[in-house]
Amino acid sequence: MPIKESDISIVIPTYKYRDKIGRAVRSALASGAGEIIVVDDCGKDGTIEMLSEFSDSRLIVHENERNLGLWENHLNALGMATKPWIKFIQADDYLLVDGLAAYAAAAETGVSVVWAVPTVIDDATGKKWFFHFLREPIRVCSRTMQDICLSSGWILGSPSHMMLRSDVIERDSSAWRTGVSADVIVGSIAAARGDVVLLPAGPLAQGAHPLQDAKTQGALLGLKRSVRTIAFLRNRDEEGLRRFANHWAILNVSGMFRTTLRGLVSRDVPTFELLYQFSRLITDFTITDWRSVVRDRVEILEAMRCRRRSAMPIELDSVFQALACAKSEVTA
Repeated sequence: MPIKESDISIVIPTYKYRDKIGRAVRSALASGAGEIIVVDDCGKDGTIEMLSEFSDSRLIVHENERNLGLWENHLNALGMATKPWIKFIQADDYLLVDGLAAYAAAAETGVSVVWAVPTVIDDATGKKWFFHFLREPIRVCSRTMQDICLSSGWILGSPSHMMLRSDVIERDSSAWRTGVSADVIVGSIAAARGDVVLLPAGPLAQGAHPLQDAKTQGALLGLKRSVRTIAFLRNRDEEGLRRFANHWAILNVSGMFRTTLRGLVSRDVPTFELLYQFSRLITDFTITDWRSVVRDRVEILEAMRCRRRSAMPIELDSVFQALACAKSEVTA
């Protein structure tokens, strides 16, 4: 049975986004969310003063005494939420009309993650585009969700794109460090703890601008995050996550190699550190991991082919159907 919007805590971590946070908060207040929690990571940019103009009793505004960091602030804000479902909204993103209602309607029994195709909107020009296309909602089990990501990249995106059941969210602080890709870690673990519902575009707008973390992190931090994220997931007990981490490492090695080359060419980070981080993609594999990769080589090669065939926007209906056909052939 679907949940009510009032069962959802909207959590908005922010840092120096005074010019964008108002849009996110207004979209949250227009929904039926049970509470809206905004945590300013000691930005000192006037955000707190600007938010004081809102008078809705559901709005809780907190300012950290010191700067915690991107993902650490997410975990801090999460700790203040009291509702059974959590809808993160990055300060530069916002809900569209009836967006939260769409998320709530999909949160049925057994579902741990509800994700929606984000409508990406350039903040400067207003241009809209999509990274994914989906005709109808799809409900998938955790293994199928892992296979979709292996074939199409990390489609679950940032926490903004997902709504998570509170009891499946990993609270270990090591999963929420600036030095890892917390979106991949938290999303992968949550998806391994229940079914995932994928929704077509409509509920959420993703602001696009040059200051986003993925565009400013640099080669070394990007490489460290990838390597540490794979290592973290490889050591999880949730079903399928070690397999997912190993396949993810193989499928993304070419991209990480390009990141390493960019770092070497720029010469703004130590060469040894870059090469060490890249080498960990190979040296972190155990003999058992390599045997698993060899055993699953047909699946990995098919995922590689699927990625090469993909064009933006990725048609998730087709990816899902192809995976379903492949599994039925194996069963037959």
